[in-house]
Amino acid sequence: MKEKDNRPVYLNPLATDLPIIGVSSILHRISGFSLFSIFLVSVWMLDRSLSSEQEFITLVKDLNNLFVLKLIFYLFLVGLLYHSLLGIKKLMSDAFGIGEELKSGTLISWSFNLIFLFIAVFLFSKLFI
Repeated sequence: MKEKDNRPVYLNPLATDLPIIGVSSILHRISGFSLFSIFLVSVWMLDRSLSSEQEFITLVKDLNNLFVLKLIFYLFLVGLLYHSLLGIKKLMSDAFGIGEELKSGTLISWSFNLIFLFIAVFLFSKLFI
């Protein structure tokens, strides 16, 4: 007779106590998906800026005047920044073994997240203030 499986069927990620390494990994995947999703808008903006000098000038004016375009551009920059920073952390861990233990991995994850936060706030102040 087969024993009953006692594993949870529904695991709430907000109720579990994930270390910062796990949270960073999940956010890295979310930022990658976000970059993939927003990629078409960024290609459209690149095509528009490279088509002519007049289109480039109108795109710059639109970026200065339209909040939605500015927000999309900011989210693209922030997503790219986070995905790049945590990708570097992941490469350091995989290639050189830096941050493989819990203590060093936690320290590196916190430092990379703080670096991201400072740069994101700086970009926000430059674009919106």
